[in-house]
Amino acid sequence: MTVVTTAALVQAVIALGVVVFQVALVAGAPWGEYTMGGRNAGRLPRSLRAGAAVSAVIMLAQAGHYLAQAGLLPPLLNPTANGVVNWIWFGFTVLGVIVNAISRSKKERNIWVPVLLVSAVCTLLVALN
Repeated sequence: MTVVTTAALVQAVIALGVVVFQVALVAGAPWGEYTMGGRNAGRLPRSLRAGAAVSAVIMLAQAGHYLAQAGLLPPLLNPTANGVVNWIWFGFTVLGVIVNAISRSKKERNIWVPVLLVSAVCTLLVALN
């Protein structure tokens, strides 16, 4: 298995983990301090749970993309579009690192910054290929 394939698989697992987290938030898990700035202890209000649902869908799409990069799913994009999307996902991940690093919630920073740093490395490795 190549480094790029491994990076794609690691990124797919991270994305699927985020999907599980977001779906749990939608279902009412009391993890508000770990997301969206940590301003909501306990369950998120309905409006923010809707945002978690959107995030879950986006991350599910990302997981599918990286599973295709690893050769486990058929690619839906031509090579040019695929390369563009790889760089978009990398930028999305770097933005996530920045946003979570400046969060006022120590719990959010402590969980998501390390995860997103690994994610940034993985998405960069795939984008460079």
